[in-house]
Amino acid sequence: MKEPNPSIRSNGIKNYFKKMPLVDEDQELVLVLSGLWTMAMSQPNDKELPSLGIFECMASLINKGINNKSWLQKNQNIYIPYYAAHIIGSYTMNNVEFAMKALDCGVLVPLLELLKGQMTWVEQRVAIRAIGHLAIYEKTFKGVAIYEEEIVKLAMKLASTCLEVVYKEFVGVKDLNVRLKYHCDLLTRGVGGV
Repeated sequence: MKEPNPSIRSNGIKNYFKKMPLVDEDQELVLVLSGLWTMAMSQPNDKELPSLGIFECMASLINKGINNKSWLQKNQNIYIPYYAAHIIGSYTMNNVEFAMKALDCGVLVPLLELLKGQMTWVEQRVAIRAIGHLAIYEKTFKGVAIYEEEIVKLAMKLASTCLEVVYKEFVGVKDLNVRLKYHCDLLTRGVGGV
């Protein structure tokens, strides 16, 4: 990222995005995604990363997290689908071009899998946020509307049960040790040790 030569930097970033989902052992991957999310939030209209393959990479990382539970348990990989969905949402919330590119890159299906509850309610929340950003533009709405019935049903279920889930599984747990263990597990392994 600090490479002063734009051509060398672009090629390096593009290659890294292609290789990132293929790497199984990288203890610093979560730090990279945290940094990418910070960039996406602070520079949501910067075209560099969306033009170099960030959406394909994030979709692949979400898929990997959903389909490869042993990888998800390694290092701090449990956070990666969460960060990936946030990165997608941050780049697409104010930029129709990025939303169109994200849809073309196949982010919707992995986001739908998160929305279905493949991980935890935390990832469901960030997935619906990203899907909502993809749906707000006239140019991308039709691409999202293909899954309209499923999205609406899942969003209604999430909206109608999220408070109960959070209360029942965390806030309302009387035993402080059990509540803290749940919180620790949620942050480090996901619900049920996903």
